[in-house]
Amino acid sequence: MINHIIIGIIFNQPMTGYDIKKEVELGVGNFCKISYGSLYPALKKLTEQGMLTMTEKPQGGRIKKYYQATEKGKELFLEWLAAPFDPKSSDNPLVKIYFFGELPPDIRQKRLDELEHHNTLMLHQLEQMEKQFADEELNDRYYFELSTLYYGIINGHTTKRWLVHLKEQRPHAELLDN
Repeated sequence: MINHIIIGIIFNQPMTGYDIKKEVELGVGNFCKISYGSLYPALKKLTEQGMLTMTEKPQGGRIKKYYQATEKGKELFLEWLAAPFDPKSSDNPLVKIYFFGELPPDIRQKRLDELEHHNTLMLHQLEQMEKQFADEELNDRYYFELSTLYYGIINGHTTKRWLVHLKEQRPHAELLDN
């Protein structure tokens, strides 16, 4: 996923490795971490694969390396971005959603519909599990097991509400009003 994040960050403008790291920290870093130790080898590999170009420019007595996505890199990124979500993947869907501004509205809507469907199925499963626990005697062990189940249910309902806002592109502040 780091390769897609890098290409997404520099999709429209060249940046240094340092600038890419800062951009990650300010954006997708809320749900995905990238260290310098993984960033620079990925930049080198992507450049070798023709996904990025690297240009050296003198600046303040130093030479800075600027990376930019190639057409090949952009094409790979857009294919990944437009691909359906894989509910079995450990990849965080928020990473893709972060870059959804690069997708045509019809594909973006289709992917959000898929994610909403998956969330609805997961929520239904969790609510069915909750019914099974309803008659259990609440000792310490079951209390905390049940607490994680309720966390999942609350998260599912919140995600459902968030996805509706996203699909309608309603003002973000409305999410905080309720």
